[in-house]
Amino acid sequence: MKVSFVFFAGLALAALPAAAQVQVQTTQVGPTPGANASGTGAPAPQPTPPPCPGMAGLEIGQTRTFSFERMALHEPAKKTVTRDLKVVHTPEGRPWTVDVTYASDALDAKVVALHYLLDPPSGLYEGILERYGKGTPVASDPGVSSWAVPFCVGATKGVRLRYRTGMSDKQRRVEELWVEPLTARNATARKR
Repeated sequence: MKVSFVFFAGLALAALPAAAQVQVQTTQVGPTPGANASGTGAPAPQPTPPPCPGMAGLEIGQTRTFSFERMALHEPAKKTVTRDLKVVHTPEGRPWTVDVTYASDALDAKVVALHYLLDPPSGLYEGILERYGKGTPVASDPGVSSWAVPFCVGATKGVRLRYRTGMSDKQRRVEELWVEPLTARNATARKR
């Protein structure tokens, strides 16, 4: 009988800290700062930023040589890297032309601006709305909508988008999209 009493007393004492721990856990309200959601030790998942805008494999921040590799996939003439500050890319079989602007004429210069002209329009606006939400009208340029995308997958800096529909020289409807790095000035203009 003594063995049973000692055995049960030992179990009760061993269970006491566990019961106290459960009591503390059940009285806690909300997550603690830095706590993980799953209890596995992994940090709580952060919202996934949207993908960065880009067509024809081109994105802001790419080096000149890498961007020429991407352009050469759909325009064989781009196999030769040039040192021009601005390059026009016309991919075969695609309804757009892209003006690619580089920071300098250096081989390691980065893409600092992309200007897409879609002729005929391809419904680009609907994709932008789905990915980035409703844009802000640009007061200085009627018909232009703007988006400031502070974080996107694949970029070290945010980007600014501007979009509009218009008429081509041949009096056909076209779409235009400008993609530029998001600077402090762009962010300030968005807050106003």
